[in-house]
Amino acid sequence: MIRRFRTRLIVILLLLVSGSIAISLFAMNFSVEQQAERSIAQELNVSERVFRELLNSRSELLLQAAQVLTDDFGFKRAVATGDKDTIVSVLVNHGERINTELMVLQTPAGGEIAATHPIGNEVTKDSHGQHLAIVDGELFQLITVPVKAPQLIAWATLGFQIDSNLAAELQNLANADISLWQESSKKVIASSLEPELQTNLQNALKRKSSLTNWLDEQALVGKETLLEASQGDQVHVLLSSSLEEAMADVHRVQWQMLLIGVLAVLIAGAVALLMARSVSRPLSRLTEAAKQLQKGDYGNLNLEKRADEFGELAITFESMKGAVSERERRISFQATHDQLTGLPNRAQFAADLERLLNRGCEGTLLLINIRKFRTLNDTLGQEVGDFVLKQIAQRLTDFGEQSLSARIGGDEFALVFEDKLSANHDLIKSLRSFIEKPVKVGESDYPILFNTGAVEFPRQGKVFDTLLRRAQVSAQEAKRRQDFVFLYSEGLDEQYLRKLDILEHLKYAADEKELTLLLQPKIETQTGKTIGAEALLRWQNEKLGFVGPDEFIPLAEQSGLIKKLTEWVFKQSVSYLKRINVAGDFSLSINLSAIDLLSDEILSVIDELEREMPELNKHLILEVTESAIVSDPDAAIERLNWLRGKGYQVSIDDYGTGYSSLEQMRRLPVTELKIDRAFVQPLVSSVTDQSIVRSTIQLAHELGLKVVAEGVEDVESWNWLKNQNCDVLQGFYFSKPIPLDDFNERLKGESRD
Repeated sequence: MIRRFRTRLIVILLLLVSGSIAISLFAMNFSVEQQAERSIAQELNVSERVFRELLNSRSELLLQAAQVLTDDFGFKRAVATGDKDTIVSVLVNHGERINTELMVLQTPAGGEIAATHPIGNEVTKDSHGQHLAIVDGELFQLITVPVKAPQLIAWATLGFQIDSNLAAELQNLANADISLWQESSKKVIASSLEPELQTNLQNALKRKSSLTNWLDEQALVGKETLLEASQGDQVHVLLSSSLEEAMADVHRVQWQMLLIGVLAVLIAGAVALLMARSVSRPLSRLTEAAKQLQKGDYGNLNLEKRADEFGELAITFESMKGAVSERERRISFQATHDQLTGLPNRAQFAADLERLLNRGCEGTLLLINIRKFRTLNDTLGQEVGDFVLKQIAQRLTDFGEQSLSARIGGDEFALVFEDKLSANHDLIKSLRSFIEKPVKVGESDYPILFNTGAVEFPRQGKVFDTLLRRAQVSAQEAKRRQDFVFLYSEGLDEQYLRKLDILEHLKYAADEKELTLLLQPKIETQTGKTIGAEALLRWQNEKLGFVGPDEFIPLAEQSGLIKKLTEWVFKQSVSYLKRINVAGDFSLSINLSAIDLLSDEILSVIDELEREMPELNKHLILEVTESAIVSDPDAAIERLNWLRGKGYQVSIDDYGTGYSSLEQMRRLPVTELKIDRAFVQPLVSSVTDQSIVRSTIQLAHELGLKVVAEGVEDVESWNWLKNQNCDVLQGFYFSKPIPLDDFNERLKGESRD
């Protein structure tokens, strides 16, 4: 391991220079090779154009010769009279003048009149004009023109052979070797390659090897193109060059670059040696100064004053000393304070409160939440939200009566007063009036309201986590009550924790088979016979015990779990209907919440159950509360119309205790009205309730609705409702909610009677 700084500096400089040169050489080498490849490709493209131009020139020559031949009067007369000797003589003389290897004269129907090669009708058919053809295994460039006198009397075809001699001639012009082979036979027709390479190419074509692989094996670069020949055949043309020859200039440049790089490294080594000698002395002093700063000693560094960069570095060290000291102070502050408001953060607040608790101090912890802060953020933007948070933090700081204050969450602030505070305490009143002033946002005043939870310590909590949890629960209770502050009462957080337990276990209640569906009979008023039932959900959990519907149903609606419970009730109800031995007019009532009514899941559940039980709409009554309709009347009425359109009866549950209105009743597509038990139970003794129930029955009947009275608990109420022509009764006088088997036994008993 190198220990001396001077040596390390030399090595580092050499490595840096060498690395830079190596990267530069690599980049230049890569660029040169890329340029060489592009040049080769460009040369091959040029060679291809030269090749095609040469073929076109030969075609023009053939065309001119053919036109001269066909325009010759004596030749036309010989063709017209069938003078074969004259025809052959003219063809031979004409061919010798232009050095054509192939001359053919055919009748208009394709019959041969005279020919140097037996090309047949297939070669010239549909190929009049210039084209390529394979004749006797050789490739010819042909031109076929008509002989007219003045009508068409013959077809004259002239052709140049494309062979290795032509390929060699093309190689000189195109500066690239040219090889041609037939697609169908894989036979090399012509090539300017060396005989050995021609043999290798022929063998590769017979083996059907990849042309790219063959070029790589022979250290060649090439470009392939296709020429169309007669009878649907194709001729492959390969233009190739030696890779070694093409890259010779590149290799020469690479060696030159390498030599330049070696010289640069040697020069850099010499420069590095000189620099190392001038740097090592002041650096040793700077090292001692750095060790001094490392120890946290921010005293005089005693650095050497110089007029060069090391002098500037010494000045920087002095500045750094102050900056490091300030940064340490700032980091310490940021670790314990909220960056937006500057108040202590949760960790620092917890530590400060724990110190008060350890000293045996008494007081009150307030947890302050900004009411509807999320709406403010979503409406006005996060920038305005941050501005509001800073304003509230400043107000809490200015209030100054608290011993501790902090921001412990998004819109949560905490204060500690070393006093026992009540809701009407002067400090609470002062705090509320001080912080609930509107916040000015732009030109507008934005009202700010708060929910505050209060908990005493150490009486209601001796550790931070307990106090904070109970303060949060109290703040939630203040929000529910729409109050500024709520003081923690014993058992409040136990209720909160129980709600969390209920929600956690409710997720799996259906899967764990903890749910039960009970049936409460519905009685025909005039006869006392059971004509239906209401399905009521019950839950028994191993840990929580019996959980009443008034406890878990509201939580299920808040969390969205009500959809899963309703689906379970629907499926269980269909199962019950199949097992109940009743007449065709028997009905089973199921309760729908506002979430169920307005969700699309209920539609798919009903469709699925209708496939299982097509007559489900004849036996199912869907009960909805007035509050479910009030939340979104238009959507609710649309959904109720959909249900009525499918033949389901719809009942308004708990009528009279919600948001009843005649306007709403007029619009609702319902078939049944259920009078709430609050009006039915006191019927015998309350004239007022009698008037309400009597008028409700009369109104419902005039609207064409059936009336159900729930909560019937004595025979007197039954008789009174019978006199008022109420349609259906439900209550403990007749039966409490019972299991399916007991319900079936009840029906059997009624049938025997």
